[in-house]
Amino acid sequence: MSNALINFYHNLEEPIIIYDKKLNVLYHNLSFRKIFGDFNEANGFDCLSKLSYKFSYQMCFLKSEDLRTYNPIISAINKEINFTTYATYQMLEDKFFHFMIKSFSVKKRYRVVYFYDITNDLAQERLREENERLRIQNVEFASTNSKAQNQAVKMALLNRISISIKNELDIKTLIEKSLKELSIVFGANKSYFAELKKDDFEIRYTYPEVFAPQIGEKIVYSKNIVDDLHNGINSIQACIKEHEGASIPLLNSTTRIIMPIIKNEQLYGIAVIFTPKKEIGSIERELLVGISMVVSSSLSQANLFHQISQKKEELENAIKELKETQLQLINSEKMASLGQLVASVAHEINTPLGAINANNEMMDKIFEKYNKNSLDMLHEINSVDKEAIKRITTIVQSLKRFVRLDETTQQEADINQELDLTLDLIHHKIKKGFEIEKEYGTLPFVSCYPNMLNQVFLNILMNAIHSIEDIKAKNSSYIGKIKIKTVILGDFLRVSILDNGKGIKETDKDKIFNAGYTTKDKGKGTGLGLAICKKIIEKHKGEIHFESGKLDFEKDYKTVFRIDIPLF
Repeated sequence: MSNALINFYHNLEEPIIIYDKKLNVLYHNLSFRKIFGDFNEANGFDCLSKLSYKFSYQMCFLKSEDLRTYNPIISAINKEINFTTYATYQMLEDKFFHFMIKSFSVKKRYRVVYFYDITNDLAQERLREENERLRIQNVEFASTNSKAQNQAVKMALLNRISISIKNELDIKTLIEKSLKELSIVFGANKSYFAELKKDDFEIRYTYPEVFAPQIGEKIVYSKNIVDDLHNGINSIQACIKEHEGASIPLLNSTTRIIMPIIKNEQLYGIAVIFTPKKEIGSIERELLVGISMVVSSSLSQANLFHQISQKKEELENAIKELKETQLQLINSEKMASLGQLVASVAHEINTPLGAINANNEMMDKIFEKYNKNSLDMLHEINSVDKEAIKRITTIVQSLKRFVRLDETTQQEADINQELDLTLDLIHHKIKKGFEIEKEYGTLPFVSCYPNMLNQVFLNILMNAIHSIEDIKAKNSSYIGKIKIKTVILGDFLRVSILDNGKGIKETDKDKIFNAGYTTKDKGKGTGLGLAICKKIIEKHKGEIHFESGKLDFEKDYKTVFRIDIPLF
């Protein structure tokens, strides 16, 4: 510590003591020794501790949060911040000194403690000023504390109300809960919600339920009140009637609170509260604004949820109708496909039936002229009949399996068998002038809608046949070729159907899957076949695509349709 600093402190009239960071006493001036005596101990903590019992304390200004400190003298040493306290020192039995004790650090190396004598009048005046400043601070603190407490109360109430109603999505329940909470907060003996109907308000809900008979009653207010409500302003008035149109006055003067409830930025209705309170304080008015915002926000949320629920229901109904329509279209197309087969199938069945009838007539003649050659003839006839009956049975079973209109759930199916089933149905169409090649792979059972897939196979095969027949109509010696391949490729099954028909024109390639589009003559096609095939494959989470033209990988064929169906 410099000599200049020591000389400065030495000439001061106020007692002063200085110590370092290790609490070693570095210096105490003459004034200090006159009043408190000389200290030989090196430790400043011990020095001042010995004096502390002679001090009595009136007030202490601490810039610290350590409210547990009980001795300002000790704090003057321990605290590294600026420190001030007022204390009375009893020097003798009847001699007292009043000091303002200040301590501060110098360059973070020394701690200086001043003892200002405020026993004289000037010091007393300074003390009174300091006391006044302290009093004002206390008043300001009390005011701030009161506001903070009021704000905390308001936030706690708002939070409780928000928790009670914010997750409520039913509008009726939300409003009933809101009325109950408002009644509790304002000590109301009656409250109700009235919905805005053109220029009037109509009571929709009441609390408590004893006032339910008022539901449906219309209530009227002055233009000024209504204008304020439209602007989102609460109305708080002492009244002797519930509203301007009420014929019966209230029994006692009551405070009526009208809180606007906004939905989609428009006045939706009002919550009306009747409380015996004569005064509605500022905190309650602020709370009312907050509750209004919470209720309005929750109502908008509930209304939005209600609208979404309605739209969801409408959408579900629309999807249901669309599925029903789609199923009807699929069945209609299937029946149309069956209609094309009926005449040919009838011919196909009539042929073996004709054979059986002819055999029956022949058997009658054999029985009339029975001889030893008749047995061989009977065996031959019986063999023909068996084959004819077997063919009829196959056709009937194929038709029954193909129709299956009532199958609406997925089943495990062998796609190779389903293809054979479809081929059985068109057997009569490909007996002459057609070659059918089957290249089936080893397939697992696949979960699918077999009846729908049969319809896809039938449609593509019939299109191939018609395409070939267009060429055969101009060249009867032309040999129609259809090849069916099945194979597993990774995680999906592929069915390929190739034909050597006339192919698909470039102008038609982008349209063949469009509903209503057909390249067939009028009356020969619905235009729904391939469109429905695409929907069926999409229903199976699969894909259908084609190539038409010169096929490099199959030179004998011109068109190929590929159907990919996921295995899982």
